[in-house]
Amino acid sequence: MTDDVASICQKCGASVYKAHLDSGIARYEGGNLLCAHCVSSYERSHDALTGGDTNEFEAIALDDDLVSEEDEMSKSKIMTSVHTLGLAGGWDDSRYKRPLQTSETNATRCRTFHSKMNEASLEFMNNQINDWIDGTEHMTIKFASTVVGQFEGKHTEPNLIVTIFY
Repeated sequence: MTDDVASICQKCGASVYKAHLDSGIARYEGGNLLCAHCVSSYERSHDALTGGDTNEFEAIALDDDLVSEEDEMSKSKIMTSVHTLGLAGGWDDSRYKRPLQTSETNATRCRTFHSKMNEASLEFMNNQINDWIDGTEHMTIKFASTVVGQFEGKHTEPNLIVTIFY
């Protein structure tokens, strides 16, 4: 064994690293050393047996938890195969100090969209871009760029990435 491997998981046989033990993602449960994967599996089964979270404290509502109906609709768009970076529909230019300059040739701001490389996703992205442009007053597009790149998520897939400078 190398210096960074502490031992072997006693459930699945995977390597257990010292760093994982130190951080707590791998640990001993019931006298057995478990890797990070087996620990999470153990926790899920343990939570199912005990009825979930045994914490008696009530959750604290944070500002992020208080979402408007518009944000809720935006989240449903995020779950589709086409995304915008940031909250779709919740884009707020009022937080920027520089005023939007519609008459000059230089761009003041940018917005990036991305989509998987299939017909339905590209059509959906086009609709999102057009809806965003229609809903933004006093905006003149100065420049747009496109690139195809890999987006990492559940699966790494090629995406069309469109950045619009306005």
